[in-house]
Amino acid sequence: MNRSKILTLFFLLLVIDGFTPAVGISQEKIRIGVPLFPTVSYPVFIAHEKGFFEKNGLKAEIIRINSEPTTYQALISGDIDATSGAPTGLVQSNLQGVPVVSLGSWDNLVSYTIATREKIEDLSHLRGKKIGVNRLGGKSSLILRVMLEDAGLNPMKDVTLLQLGGSQERLAALMRGGIDAAPVDFAFEPKMKQMGFFLIAGKKTPFMNGPITVRTSSLQSNRAKWVRFVKAYLEATQYLATNKQGSVEVLRRAIGIEDKESLDHTYEEMRARADVDLIPPDAAVDNLIKMMAYVDKRASSIEKSKLADYSILKEVGQGKAAKK
Repeated sequence: MNRSKILTLFFLLLVIDGFTPAVGISQEKIRIGVPLFPTVSYPVFIAHEKGFFEKNGLKAEIIRINSEPTTYQALISGDIDATSGAPTGLVQSNLQGVPVVSLGSWDNLVSYTIATREKIEDLSHLRGKKIGVNRLGGKSSLILRVMLEDAGLNPMKDVTLLQLGGSQERLAALMRGGIDAAPVDFAFEPKMKQMGFFLIAGKKTPFMNGPITVRTSSLQSNRAKWVRFVKAYLEATQYLATNKQGSVEVLRRAIGIEDKESLDHTYEEMRARADVDLIPPDAAVDNLIKMMAYVDKRASSIEKSKLADYSILKEVGQGKAAKK
């Protein structure tokens, strides 16, 4: 090899080394299941793209999964190591005798807005209407049930619920006129207004929306990995709350929306609702249990201590967690 080629190779090695993060610990692989439209898993994408996982010795693979039951099947079988933003299976799995636990939750408010084809001032005016949901017994239908009951409606008698899929599928059905209303992710609010649909302002209902869930056996057998994971997640959530430009760049790629108004709106909503210490308020956990009791009465008597383990948050010095 001649001198010029040697110098060229040496230069390339320097360039490659300059772009390779200097990580002092080995990289342990971790597979994380998230929803197809993953606003509720936003910190996972920030941790992945901004290097917080790598900094903490983790090589993350993000896997989008189309339903919570499928997500928990993958978690229980070991096909994935953790879920982010799949709350209902947290309760269901424990009721079925499969111990899974939340390590924390960054988003603890209902994330849906009710969109309608006609201008409706109050949820009670949905009587007799067709409403699209993901699936009966799924998160959107359970949350909608609470909202409708608060408005004085019987969800089983006063409205017709149709199973259609996620927010994007419900939006498509609303556009076609196949339904009168639908709960849609808040990310779609600007687009809904642009398209001439109406939004019913709902209460900011507490709800454990963004839990990090792992198998209890995995937490016990490889606690060090989950300590590093939680540290990365905390860093990502703090980054979300303080760095708009970098966060919006990640958001655009994660949800596939290019419209600046929608991106800015979605980011501001998530920044405002973020619990950066990852500790959900008691009311958020209570409402999750209440909603799950609609489909399985055993949920009303489940011990909340079985659903969460905040010991890692205590370990890494989160003041609020230390009070729990």
